Amino acid sequence: MDRHSKFDNGAVPAVRRRSRTTWRALGIVLTAFGFFVMSVLPAWAAENMRVTFVRHGQSAGNTSGNIDTSTPGPSLTPLGREQAQAVADKLGDNNYDAIYASQMIRTQQTAEPMSAYLGLPIQVLPGLQEIEAGDYEGTPESGALGGYLQSPIAWAFAGQLGARIPGSIDGNEFDARVDGALKTMYDKGDRNAVVFSHGGTIMFWTMMNAKNLTLAEKGMLLSQHALGNTDYVVIEGNPEDGWTLVDWNGQRFSPEPTFGHEVGVQMRTLTRQLEAAMKQVTDSFATGDVIKVATAINRSVADASFSVAKFNRAINAEVIKRVGKTIDQARNPDSDPVPELTDKVSETVKYIVPDTGSATDMLKPLNAVVPDPKDTPESAGSGRDNVTQKVTSSVRGNGASDLTAGNMVRPGKAFTDAKRAGEQVRTALSDTADQLRSTVKSSLGGITGAAKKVSETAGAPSASRDTAGSEKASADSDS
Repeated sequence: MDRHSKFDNGAVPAVRRRSRTTWRALGIVLTAFGFFVMSVLPAWAAENMRVTFVRHGQSAGNTSGNIDTSTPGPSLTPLGREQAQAVADKLGDNNYDAIYASQMIRTQQTAEPMSAYLGLPIQVLPGLQEIEAGDYEGTPESGALGGYLQSPIAWAFAGQLGARIPGSIDGNEFDARVDGALKTMYDKGDRNAVVFSHGGTIMFWTMMNAKNLTLAEKGMLLSQHALGNTDYVVIEGNPEDGWTLVDWNGQRFSPEPTFGHEVGVQMRTLTRQLEAAMKQVTDSFATGDVIKVATAINRSVADASFSVAKFNRAINAEVIKRVGKTIDQARNPDSDPVPELTDKVSETVKYIVPDTGSATDMLKPLNAVVPDPKDTPESAGSGRDNVTQKVTSSVRGNGASDLTAGNMVRPGKAFTDAKRAGEQVRTALSDTADQLRSTVKSSLGGITGAAKKVSETAGAPSASRDTAGSEKASADSDS
């Protein structure tokens, strides 16, 4: 009995207490480990950003023949303004999510046509200005290689970041300020920005930081492909993992991104713009002013519609480009194969843009990281010959003329198929745009209903405005 009473009164609770203590300690360890893993994961899976650097158009400093790195510096020439418009026409359909320019006037003026085309503000950001010439300011540009550019060359080719331009900066200072500007963009959430900057800044920072550039390639780019006015450079990466050169004014240094990747980039841009459009409405509710709410809704609808139109325009441009490459590949099977356009593009787009009833639901699945084209397996290149043979065989089998050397190519079924594929893709994307418009209208319809409730609950001070006030409200809501 005594043994049972001891067991009943003390032994079992003691065992249970020890068990609970053990599990609690294990839980603390696992929780701590979980926090550690979560703190490390962002560094492993940092989302990539695409940056398109564009050199400014021709400035009065360029025509003078002398080095001019002063701030704010000279303006564009009439030719420079034409070049600025041309670069907007050329690159505008990339539908960037932000536009940046240096503190120098010539970059801001070059960015103006792009700003007008995309309806985005020009954000002036320190750190993007030209490499200051110091003691070489005002000297002839023809002597730059033997003077002004000696230190930047040492930074990019020999890693001698301590080399200082007399009277100016060294490589560490230059690198840090451009890095800081890019980090500012990244931290704002920009993932497809266009940056109007300067030849020296773009070229030397890229050569100093692009992980996929060899010394020989750097020499080739600097000696044979120095950037002219409004030439561009595209990089991808992030401040944590570093940067990869994608395109140097038309010369590709990374694999061609897939169509799905490009749609993903554009979907992310569209998502941010729709969120911004809706935010201005939700922010207006905090004021309790019916007029401000109605005005915000009016502007939000216009902004959302324009964003969808830009998305549609960007995807159509991408389709046209890829169909053109498909046709070129059919004409010349010995060239590098391009990604095949298939009938499943519609399914790909529907996967990225699920059929939902509200913009909020639509935005949830879009938090996923856009796939990075640099993650393409290296082994993919080893099958290039096989892919080329398959393309050639497919073209011949579909009724095209023999593509062997010396024979003239005549249009065959392959060309018809390429055209049909492009039409199917355009149809699918048009359907997607319609779906997005419907989603936006549905969401804003709900917001309009909420606005009506606000007006009903606003009370006499808000609702009983005089006739003049009502006319003003109508005018504001139509602005």
